[in-house]
Amino acid sequence: MLIDWVTMGCSLDSFSPPDQAILRAWGDRLCRYCAQTGEVRWESFAWESVRSDSHQLAVKVGSSEIWIQGSPARAMGDGCAVFGEQGRALDLIACVSAMAAHVGAVLGVSMPKHPAAWRVTRIDVTGNLVLGSVTEVKQALTYLRDCEGGRYRVSQVQGDTVYWSQRSRLKAGKAYAKGPQLRKQMQRPGYDGRKYSPEELEAADRLLRLELRLGAQFWRERSGVSWWAADADYLVGIWEEYFGRMLGEVEVFDVEELKERVLKTAPTEGQGRSAYGTWLMIDSQGWERARSAHSSRTWYRNLKILRESGLGDADLAAGQVVPLRRPKLLECRLVNSWDELRKVV
Repeated sequence: MLIDWVTMGCSLDSFSPPDQAILRAWGDRLCRYCAQTGEVRWESFAWESVRSDSHQLAVKVGSSEIWIQGSPARAMGDGCAVFGEQGRALDLIACVSAMAAHVGAVLGVSMPKHPAAWRVTRIDVTGNLVLGSVTEVKQALTYLRDCEGGRYRVSQVQGDTVYWSQRSRLKAGKAYAKGPQLRKQMQRPGYDGRKYSPEELEAADRLLRLELRLGAQFWRERSGVSWWAADADYLVGIWEEYFGRMLGEVEVFDVEELKERVLKTAPTEGQGRSAYGTWLMIDSQGWERARSAHSSRTWYRNLKILRESGLGDADLAAGQVVPLRRPKLLECRLVNSWDELRKVV
């Protein structure tokens, strides 16, 4: 897994006066003015690309803060955005430090080194699941398009990409086929990122990419820790909690086996039968109609039992155990490097 995106800001007061002068003189401005009088209505600061020979990030210098955003992989190692730099791919402090150092070197200013000087407002935590082929990856995306219910809302589908809660400032999800995305990216005019080999592109065709965006509201209200205390275990846990509930854990597909599992999970036989009845109603009549037929208390109690039985939101939304997990250990294995991917392929 890796941190695939960081948006970070720092007060200009953290810089020396000479460096503040350099920063305030850097970059373009966007303004609106009256054509008749020349009066400036408003002025804003534009995002600018900051490049070196091998790396690139986006920077915006405002009246009181500097903002940096982009993939940490573009400032670390060989620029591999598929798996990141091994050993530091989930090290948020290292990612922020590398991005700050890269921008500082290009602009010729000394960046604040203490983590508390920086404010992080977004990070993307990403996992790569290896499936059997690009066809199976696209099939998995077809099932995930129907994954709604609870906190999940499919907000947009574009080609081989599915988005959940795309406009949320709290959490948002994204799933897509990595291989086709890499090819499209490398074909863009002016692409100056890492050049992936034909062997790597072929292997990437088997990757289902799952990205979790943790937005400004999450870091402000829900994280429970300062961003610099969000270590690898913390980030992996949040990613697994988000996508794990979506995919579920059950590996039984026989109706009687599923019924037995639900009855064993429920506190009482009556609650188990009620939960299984809810499952059958979702299967036959759909999520919304089944929900309207239950009281709020019974509905959420039954959903809790079904989820504890191993069913995920994709299963509940579809009313059937989605084939994404057949067999689970092969099709849904997380890989964290090219070497791991080659061994599976």
